[in-house]
Amino acid sequence: MQIRPSKSGKCSILFICYLIMTPAQGLDTDKDEVIEYVSGDVKMQNNGNSRIIVLNENVKVTQGTLQISGDSATFEYDLSTNDLKNITVSGKPARYQQQLNDDGLVEGESETIHYYVNPETIAEFVGDANLRQPGTTTNCVAIKYFTETELFETTGPCSGVLSNQTN
Repeated sequence: MQIRPSKSGKCSILFICYLIMTPAQGLDTDKDEVIEYVSGDVKMQNNGNSRIIVLNENVKVTQGTLQISGDSATFEYDLSTNDLKNITVSGKPARYQQQLNDDGLVEGESETIHYYVNPETIAEFVGDANLRQPGTTTNCVAIKYFTETELFETTGPCSGVLSNQTN
């Protein structure tokens, strides 16, 4: 017996793909790539002026060189503009990785990652947070990473390694 998705199922999948196409930082070409995901299930609902999309079970989200993974992910969109507001990924741990324009790689992990895209792109790592970028490693309670400038702010206690800074 062969199981085929219903017309509404196909439309839902296409709509989700349309909704989650949004720019990300890192390599300049990442923002031109579509967002791809893998998950156990997907649920969508409207809440006020927001569309909420929840992905569960071994979630992997990729856009160009950006990769975020965890146990679950929640996408929030503004219904009036169809713009992505943020993505929240939870896991044990949730992981983030992106290729930088200068051939470096930034990686992070924590219990929860909040990825904001408007007005600037920020990856916020909360709960046993770890951020690694070329020459720098930081471990804190929380880390807010500003992707365009590759700078960060922390909530301690913290420990880590800082290299010579060139920017």
